[in-house]
Amino acid sequence: MAGERILLIEDDKELQEIMSGFLKKEGYEVVQAFDGQDGIRLAREARPTLILLDLMLPGADGFEVCRSVRTTSVAPIMIISARNSDMDKMLSLGIGADDYMEKPFSMLELLARVKSHIRRYTSFSQPKEEEKRIVMGAVEIEPLSYKVWVCGKEIELTSREFQLLNYMASHPGRVFSKEQLLDAVWGCAEYIDENTITVYIGRIREKMVRAGACYIKTVWGAGYKWEM
Repeated sequence: MAGERILLIEDDKELQEIMSGFLKKEGYEVVQAFDGQDGIRLAREARPTLILLDLMLPGADGFEVCRSVRTTSVAPIMIISARNSDMDKMLSLGIGADDYMEKPFSMLELLARVKSHIRRYTSFSQPKEEEKRIVMGAVEIEPLSYKVWVCGKEIELTSREFQLLNYMASHPGRVFSKEQLLDAVWGCAEYIDENTITVYIGRIREKMVRAGACYIKTVWGAGYKWEM
């Protein structure tokens, strides 16, 4: 697990020590922040592989931290929060978080999600050299640089948005269920709400439509497909 650094942003010192101790025993390097502003700084300086982020933080709350981090980093962000409303979950995903886990949670569930996100992130971050630019109608996708152009305009996507778009575009015409997309892009469907896919698809569509074209279609009762 060399180089796999986790940034833990949590103001509860007791929970910090429990989580960091568990993750260190599993072989991860853990960098700790106890407030939002320090978390923003360390996300930039420590270059973590994954970020665990509480929502209720002093200095800057988790939403502000997530927005700020997403301007400089594509590392997966897992929200860990006692707030369990659907609105909090949808807002978190809407501003760039990759997952949302409610407190209290088991360390085994935490580890399963951490491993899944890191595995997918490192896999997508090291694409095969033979991967070429995909050109489909008005959309161009550059897998090596995580860049997408629609009608000649580059659109800004988070790492997970890019991975989802790239996966669907690489299988044109195939219908994917939400569970299949979670398995393919997140690495598992067991712990993540299928509504996550709905949120991400909505965000990708909005960005593509604003640029002039969108090829992600809904197949009612089945899922989604890429169709020109």
